[in-house]
Amino acid sequence: MLTLKESTLVLAKIRVHHGNAAITDLEARTFHEELRSDMTLGEALEAVKRFYASSASGRWCGSGDVNAIVRRMRNGAKPSEAQIAEECEARGLEGDRAWMYRRQRMLGNGPDQAQRQALTMRNPFELPAAQPKPRSTASRCAGASRPGMASLGSMLGGA
Repeated sequence: MLTLKESTLVLAKIRVHHGNAAITDLEARTFHEELRSDMTLGEALEAVKRFYASSASGRWCGSGDVNAIVRRMRNGAKPSEAQIAEECEARGLEGDRAWMYRRQRMLGNGPDQAQRQALTMRNPFELPAAQPKPRSTASRCAGASRPGMASLGSMLGGA
């Protein structure tokens, strides 16, 4: 997550392209609020670089442009379904383990980390087996643990 200082640095990089005008506190805070909350400084600076490297219009790079470029960069880094299928086949993963591997890869984990997690994690959609409840009649009838209740034997005086 970008700090206010880091997002101001990104805004300063944008301003360099347009005369290096001073940045007000309101501009810095507004720009910071509009950026993706999960963006890193490196991603934001790379997005500004890519915007101005491909722009010939002279238009200013805005927070929406930075967000869109970061989203495209992240999506471009994700493997395709065909690539994941090939990786699963090469690693001998099938069924639930292949599904877990695919899920980890789409979350952005590398192939080795995804394989480790697929082999060690349990399926999040799999419920644990239900534990049977005790069916002892003694525990149901004793009732001594409840306030104001006592066993019949204690009421009759041990008879």
